[in-house]
Amino acid sequence: MGTQTQIDVRVIAKDGKYLGNDVGGALVTIHDVQTGELLAHGSTNGGSGVANLMDIPLPRYAVLPVDEASVFTASLDLDEPKLIRVTAYGPQGAQQSANTVSQTQWVYPGKDITGGAKGGGLLLEIPGLVVQVLNPPTHFLPQTAPDHIDIRVNVTMMCGCPIGVGHPPWHPAQFEVKAVIKQGATIVTEVPLEYQENEPFDVPSQFAGTWPVPPNDTGQPAIYDIIVFAFQQKNGNTGVDRATVIIPVPPASDAGGDS
Repeated sequence: MGTQTQIDVRVIAKDGKYLGNDVGGALVTIHDVQTGELLAHGSTNGGSGVANLMDIPLPRYAVLPVDEASVFTASLDLDEPKLIRVTAYGPQGAQQSANTVSQTQWVYPGKDITGGAKGGGLLLEIPGLVVQVLNPPTHFLPQTAPDHIDIRVNVTMMCGCPIGVGHPPWHPAQFEVKAVIKQGATIVTEVPLEYQENEPFDVPSQFAGTWPVPPNDTGQPAIYDIIVFAFQQKNGNTGVDRATVIIPVPPASDAGGDS
């Protein structure tokens, strides 16, 4: 029997808060680097941290507080020093935007890596943005060929924190959100998506725009990809989602009728 050694793993969004239960947390796996053996796995559990987490100034040698922060705790049975690889995948509640990050760390039997109540343990930072296309749904097939399609997306930090005028520090002006319309390998057009500041009930994180659909005169349904990206200029955080639309062939009368 070896010595039980505790390791606390927390996952935080780049320029955001901890990945808590409200975004499904993060899946954590711990492997032996030298043998590939899976030593522990599970999901972080808890909240996104204290309310004022983003306002806490820290010198480089300090650690973030972990009050109300989600954590995955592993107890490893070690009989010798071991080089481990800790990997986090998340957020699990937004699979289309989830990213993976990992780091290696030597652990020694009986030397817990927890850091205590004021912070510490292992902290992995997940880059990116959560981008979800709300409209149109993928494989959207209207009954008749539309002259336009409204595109609406939801964009948040990887911790689920909202973007909005009233939600500092994530002001919409920091983010470029755009829909790229492609047919096959050809880019048809790009549609800037603007923050919807006048949404009823002050709904944050919503960006929208309108795509004028070109006439379909090919004689067969036209398939388009809608690829939406969001980009945070100050740190490179990027998120992507996509949908597909199928524009039907217009009736013969709409196409000009018989000659």
